[in-house]
Amino acid sequence: MKSLLTWLIGLTMLSGSMTSQTAMAQDSLYELRVYTPETGRQADLLKLMENTGTKFLTKHKIELVGAWVPNDPSDARVVTLVRHADRKTCDAAWAAFGADPDWQTAYEASAVDGKKPTQSVARIFLSANDYSPKLQVASVENRVFELRTYIATPNNLAALNNRFRNHTIELFKKHGMNNVIYWSVANGELLKARELLEAVSPVGQSKADVGDQLPAAGNSLVYFLTHASPDAQKASFGTFRDDPVWNQVRTDSEKGAGGSLTAGNGVKSWFLKPTGFSPLK
Repeated sequence: MKSLLTWLIGLTMLSGSMTSQTAMAQDSLYELRVYTPETGRQADLLKLMENTGTKFLTKHKIELVGAWVPNDPSDARVVTLVRHADRKTCDAAWAAFGADPDWQTAYEASAVDGKKPTQSVARIFLSANDYSPKLQVASVENRVFELRTYIATPNNLAALNNRFRNHTIELFKKHGMNNVIYWSVANGELLKARELLEAVSPVGQSKADVGDQLPAAGNSLVYFLTHASPDAQKASFGTFRDDPVWNQVRTDSEKGAGGSLTAGNGVKSWFLKPTGFSPLK
């Protein structure tokens, strides 16, 4: 009897530990980092990331989830996605990374004419939505990533998320699109919606009908889809938009909200291709 009791207690503790680990993975804080390199230095930035940066990420326990460059060759930005347990852990890890003397030496050595390869970095902190699939960090050949960002009309983010939760993600799947992960901008972030759009829109396409001071948190949906190609994306969205189920869902949701759930020009699509050192491909 004692052995059985001991086994049951052990099983309960193990189950609790596994549940805790699962919750941590789901509740992780994601950080999307959009790097703008100095003119003509995208290749240098990528080389620095791959040959040096990834080693220091590992050293300081910052999990690299993915790294991409835009499909558009005229867009030199570089996008990375990292994952943290929480903001406190994130801040401590990046502080240690930046203060590491070996990293500082390597970064100084990357300068050309006194300029490092990075001009600026936009940081976007995201939390996974409750209806999001669990992110599968897998390497799959021959697919393109689409980062989509929506700014909701006033007080309609919940309705927009409900539409995705109850209808849209399944309709995407029906029409051949792969749902990767769905996020909201993390609570408490001071990022403005316009700043978010500037960071994640194709070059020259960030304008939208949103106020300059509108917070990104509480008003934004950000998610990743994958497709076989940009042409496949176009075909999938074509059949999706013609789907009578989708059209009824959209009509009903907009009727309930008193109009569109997204701001004018507030839906952005950005095609990205993974780098060779990206864990997620």
